[in-house]
Amino acid sequence: MEPTGKQHLSYAICAIALVCSLSFYKTQVSANPLSAAQEHWQAIATANPDLLIYGYSDHAVLKRSYSVPDVNQTYQGQSIYSAWQDFFRQYDIKDFQVLDLHRRDRTVKAQIQITAKSDQGLMVVWSMSYQADFDQTGKIIKEVWHTNPELGV
Repeated sequence: MEPTGKQHLSYAICAIALVCSLSFYKTQVSANPLSAAQEHWQAIATANPDLLIYGYSDHAVLKRSYSVPDVNQTYQGQSIYSAWQDFFRQYDIKDFQVLDLHRRDRTVKAQIQITAKSDQGLMVVWSMSYQADFDQTGKIIKEVWHTNPELGV
C-alpha cells in the first residue's frame, strides 16, 4: 500500500523535527569554552602538564608573545607538551589569578596574573592578556599568551 500525501507530509515533518532536535541537543551538550578554559588554567596553576595537554586539539597552536622583540615563541601539536614541561621546570607557580574574563562564542579572553619562583630563586610576576579559541568539543585550537617583561618581586 502506497503512503498518501498526508503520510508523506507527516514523515517529512517528523524528519525535520528530528534533525532540529538533534541540532539543538548538540549545541546544548557541546563543551562550554569557559569551563574548558577554567580547567586549563587549573592545570597550569597546579603545574600539571599531563592534564594540561588533554585540553588541546591535535593541531593546536600555542603562542607566547613577549614585549621583548625576538623572544616570541610558537608551538604546534606535540611540541606544546614539551613547552609546558620546560616552563614548569623553570618556574614554580605560587599564585595564579584571573583578573578579568570575557567569552564570546567559542573564544575566551582574560587578563591573568601569575606569580612564580624561578629556578634561579627570583620571584617574578607576569601580567598577561590571554585568548583561546575552542573547537566544538572544548579543545583549544589556538591559544595566545601576551605578557609584559618579567617583573621581580
